[in-house]
Amino acid sequence: MMSMNLIITVDRNDERSLQVQLYEALRDQILKGSLPAGKRLPSTRSMSEQLGIARNTVMLAYERLAAEDYITSRAKAGIFVNDKLPDATVLLRNGHGAAQPPPKRLRLGKNPSFTGRSPQLWHEKRARPQFDLFVGRPHPSGFPTTFWQRAVTRHLTYARGAQTEYGDPQGLASLREAIAAHLAETRGISPGADQIVITSGIQGALNLLARIFLAGASKASVAVENPCYQGAAYLFGSYGASIRPIDVDEQGIIVSQLDGFMGNLVYVTPSHQFPTGCTLSLDRRLHLLDWAYQTGSYIIEDDYDSDFRYDGPPLTALAGLDRNGHVIYLGTFSKSIGAGLRIGYAVLPRHLIDPARIVKTLTDNGAPWLEQAVIADFLKEGAFLRHLRRIRRSYMGARDAVVEAIAKHFPGGELLGQECGMHMMWTLPPDLPSANEMHRLALNCGVGLYPFAGAAVHEYGMPGRFQERSLVLGYTGLGEHDIQEAFGRVADLLARTS
Repeated sequence: MMSMNLIITVDRNDERSLQVQLYEALRDQILKGSLPAGKRLPSTRSMSEQLGIARNTVMLAYERLAAEDYITSRAKAGIFVNDKLPDATVLLRNGHGAAQPPPKRLRLGKNPSFTGRSPQLWHEKRARPQFDLFVGRPHPSGFPTTFWQRAVTRHLTYARGAQTEYGDPQGLASLREAIAAHLAETRGISPGADQIVITSGIQGALNLLARIFLAGASKASVAVENPCYQGAAYLFGSYGASIRPIDVDEQGIIVSQLDGFMGNLVYVTPSHQFPTGCTLSLDRRLHLLDWAYQTGSYIIEDDYDSDFRYDGPPLTALAGLDRNGHVIYLGTFSKSIGAGLRIGYAVLPRHLIDPARIVKTLTDNGAPWLEQAVIADFLKEGAFLRHLRRIRRSYMGARDAVVEAIAKHFPGGELLGQECGMHMMWTLPPDLPSANEMHRLALNCGVGLYPFAGAAVHEYGMPGRFQERSLVLGYTGLGEHDIQEAFGRVADLLARTS
C-alpha cells in the first residue's frame, strides 16, 4: 500500500513525460520530508497499477532516483528512501537552499550594469492561442524533414571527426560557397565566400556588428527605421549607442531625415520593411547609398524574408547596387527553413572580415558543424530553391486568405506589405476597437492578433503614428482554412459584444 503521505498524480496532457512527472513528484516528496529517510516505497507493480501507467515507466523513474542516491533497493525487502541522502537534499530539507539570503559576512559581487531589454520572439507553446498569427513563424509542415533525415545520416556516417573538432569560426567553407552562389543567382550580389560569416540567425549577425562598431565607442550612434524590429533597437541600445529614429512611409525609410546625421550605422529592412511591409523605392535606395558614401557610414541591410515575393519580379538587394563597400548584407534561414536551426549569415566588405573573425572566435568559436553541412547540401543540390517554390505557393495562399477574410469581415482598414514576405500590417478601420483591445478580445476566442508591443516591434514616439491602430499579422504559420476560421471567430465575438 502507498503511504497516506504519498500523494502522487500524473497528467497525460502535460508536456513532460510520465516518467519525468513521477520522478519529480517523488523527488519533491523526499526533499520536503514527506518521504523520510528509511521510508519504504510502493513496488513498481503497485505504483503502476495505482497510477494507471506502464510498469516500465515506474522502473525508469525509480532507476533515476536510485542513480541520484534518493532511494535504494534492499534485497527481498523492497525499495526505500536512502538513509544517507545527498548533502544538497539535506540542505534543502532544512531550509538552506539557494533561495535563502547569504550570511551578512559574505561579500557579494558587484551587480552588473547591463540594463538591456529583450525582444518578444519566443512564446511558450502551451500559452499560444489556437489560431496564432504571430510574426516570423514558418508553417511546421513545410520543414524538409525527408531531406534533413537523409543528409544528417549521410554526414554522421562519413563525418571522419568533423563532429568532434573545432571548425572555422567564420563558418563551414562549403556552406559559405553555397550561400555566395545562391545570392548571385537570386539577390544580385556577387560576394566571395571569404566575405561571408555564418551567424546564429539575424540576431547573431547584429550582435557581431554591434561588437565591431559599438563596443567601447564613446559616442556611437545608430539610425534605425521607425517603427522597427525590437531586436535591433534593443541590441544597439544595450551597447550604449545613441539611437536616431528615421520615419518610414509607403516608399520605405525617409532618407532625407538622415541629412546631418554622421552616425556609424543605419539599420534598414528595404525589401519588406518590418513591420509596415513597404518596399524601399529605387530612388531612395540610391539616395541612401549616396548618403553612406558621403558620410562614411555603413548600411546594415536586413533581408530577413526576401525569399517570399508574390507579386512582381524579385528585387535586387541594396547590397547589389553598392559599389563602394558600404552595405553589410544580412540573411537568415530562420524564415525559409526554420528558426530552430539558428543559422544566418553576414556578407561583409573584405576590410571587416578580420575583426569579424576575431569577434566570432571570442563569442562562440563558430556555428554547429552538422547544421551547416546539411544546409550546404540543401543549397548545392537545388533542393532549397525547390523548397522555396513549394512553400511560396503555400504562403501566397495564406496571404490571400487573410486579405479575403479581412475584406469580408472588417472592410474599411488598410493592409500594407501584401507583395512579399511573411506578414502584413493591418491598420484597423475606425469602427473597430484599438489594437490592444482587439488583441484582448481575440484571445477570448482563441485567436492571436498582435499589436506592436507583442509583435517584436518598437516604435519611437509617444504615442507613435501606427501603434494605437495597427496589428502585425504573421500568416505563414496557419493554413488557409484556419485563417478563415480565426477571423470569422473574431467577427462573431465583436458582433455579440457590440
